[in-house]
Amino acid sequence: MSGQTTGQWYVLVETNESHGGGSSWDLTDKVHVEGGREEALSRAQEMSMSLVPGRSDTEKYGRTVFRTSETSWLVEVTYSFWYEDFDHPSTMSHHFRISVAELVATRETPAAEPPKKGWVRRVINRR
Repeated sequence: MSGQTTGQWYVLVETNESHGGGSSWDLTDKVHVEGGREEALSRAQEMSMSLVPGRSDTEKYGRTVFRTSETSWLVEVTYSFWYEDFDHPSTMSHHFRISVAELVATRETPAAEPPKKGWVRRVINRR
């Protein structure tokens, strides 16, 4: 593969996104970690204890952290709020995954080419 790069370590963050009744895991962040695997593992564990993707007010969230393998964590975060019309608080939760990965290959995206003129365009452009 052209542009191949190896030996770089990343912490990957995947969030579970809902899309009209379905859901999918989307890669939402790639954090390059200087150093090796051990530094990446340390950074990933730190992120599992503090990160709430897309939020800076992380102290308002509860969290449950599961280590699912040597290099992966599943984090559930919860947030409590109170609607004026209810006589009790509500809690929302969502979850995300954090994993450590070594970059083994990369290739630039080929440039897009303009569409070719079809027969209709050729006929119209003759005039």
